[in-house]
Amino acid sequence: MSCRFNVDVFTRDCLMYYDRDKYRRQVNMTINSFSPIEETQSWAGFESNRMVGTSCAKWIKNLLLIAFVVVLICGIAILGIGIWTHESEYGSKQLSSLIDIPLYEVDSFLLIGCGVAIIVITLLGVCGVMTQYKCIMGLHLWALAFLSVSLFVAGILGYVLIGELEEKVKGKLEDTVMANYGVDLPSNSKNLEITESWDRIQQTFKCCGAFGTVNSSTSWAIYREQSEWYKKGFSKGRFVPLSCCDKSLHKYLNDCTGLTDVPDAPPRHGPPVLLNMADLNYTLYTVGCFDVLDGYLRGTGIIIGTTAIVVGVFLLVELVLSVCMYRMLR
Repeated sequence: MSCRFNVDVFTRDCLMYYDRDKYRRQVNMTINSFSPIEETQSWAGFESNRMVGTSCAKWIKNLLLIAFVVVLICGIAILGIGIWTHESEYGSKQLSSLIDIPLYEVDSFLLIGCGVAIIVITLLGVCGVMTQYKCIMGLHLWALAFLSVSLFVAGILGYVLIGELEEKVKGKLEDTVMANYGVDLPSNSKNLEITESWDRIQQTFKCCGAFGTVNSSTSWAIYREQSEWYKKGFSKGRFVPLSCCDKSLHKYLNDCTGLTDVPDAPPRHGPPVLLNMADLNYTLYTVGCFDVLDGYLRGTGIIIGTTAIVVGVFLLVELVLSVCMYRMLR
């Protein structure tokens, strides 16, 4: 049986395989136009899945970069607010020994920590997006989720602080004036800290005593009537501390503290005060400090709570975009 080479059959088979291969390539190109192409690269032992060729991925990447900028600004703002609420002359560092609300100082530290963490985590996220290393994006996601929860906790604590003000602060201010102010300062560091805080607050807010108005026994009169500072002779004849007076009126300080007797005038006389305080040559602060601090503490609590919650919402947006980016890197 002879074997004959049929040119026509060979030509037909070649054309058939060529057309099949051409069709397969066209189908693959069509599929790839609708799905992301992944390029796997390695750097320093880490695998990087880079995405090219999808408009959706580019949009998510750009939105995520915008979110990073917004959150970075928010992180700097939170860090600034945390430092301000703690380090200012009437911040949590100064007031915590007087008002006995640990949440006030805890919230300040929490804001400072969250501010620093936001800056670091945001920069980590930027590195993850630009390099598209999956391990970096995963670390960014876990840290971001934890940070979001922490900020919402800080926000809730800020509003809890507002609720505790009147219930706890009044009594604590009254107790520290009566028992701790000016007592055994050389040997008692706690009393020294409380005394310095009281002097600073009374001078800053132009107030005197715990709470109440000019005719209250718990404002300026609390020093003379109820404090150990006066009863045990630590006042050296003064009826109120120097910090309850306007120190710019130097020559009238003895009148203001009661070392010099001014008829019918506080602090030697009253309450009630029977004359017009404006007629006196000296300035004695007669409003209790809680009445002045109340508005400041409430405002601070609202700032802490609102800022933390708003930034937490921005972090949730960033978290959603980061999850989308992470899934596209698979």
